[in-house]
Amino acid sequence: MSVGTSLREVRKTAGLSSDELSKRTRIPESVIEDLERDNFNTCGGPAYARGHIRNIARVCGVDAETILAQFESQTIPLNKSIRELLNDTNATTTKKVRKPISWKGLTGVAAGVVALLVFGGALITSGGGEENIATPQTQVEETGPVAKKFDGVEVTLRGINGLSWIAISDSSGATQYSGRIRQGEELTFNDDQLLYLVIGNAGALQLIVNGEDLGVPGKVGEVLRLEFGPQALANQG
Repeated sequence: MSVGTSLREVRKTAGLSSDELSKRTRIPESVIEDLERDNFNTCGGPAYARGHIRNIARVCGVDAETILAQFESQTIPLNKSIRELLNDTNATTTKKVRKPISWKGLTGVAAGVVALLVFGGALITSGGGEENIATPQTQVEETGPVAKKFDGVEVTLRGINGLSWIAISDSSGATQYSGRIRQGEELTFNDDQLLYLVIGNAGALQLIVNGEDLGVPGKVGEVLRLEFGPQALANQG
């Protein structure tokens, strides 16, 4: 669903015509109609469009965050050419060029391994003389990952493929964060009951919940709404 479709639906759900909405928001009716057609050029630019969306959502009695997330996801590609977008967001992964296998190199490695085995075997089996060479023993200290105990929920978002817009709220309804996360950035959020996420570009993020790597949660440009924590499990049950 596009931004324009969402705006049209919330207006109709509120029982308002374009003219009535224009009078209540003081936004020109022509601008409202353009927004509902996904035309954001006549409103004065992205900053004005975001303000209009918030104003319309407030008058219609709905939360603006979801529509704003759609707007960020939908309009990021509109400001630049496809070539510029791919360069800026690294939406395409550069293929790694593998060097061809050198048979000469493999032969040299194999000869070295054989020589090491023969020489090592001679050292181990040589029994005469007072200066016997003892076989070296390497002690390997086994260490394993230490599990981290979580009383609530911890969510880490890591930018891995360009730019995404995210909004995070907790069990009290308070917004912990609302903004952008770029490639190479990492943000962590905690709550004892619930974390609610709105992600504007799911294919740009790596999601880690309570230490478990869940990978990339969706596709490039996809808007997702997710919730994690004990309260979320209770709601699902």
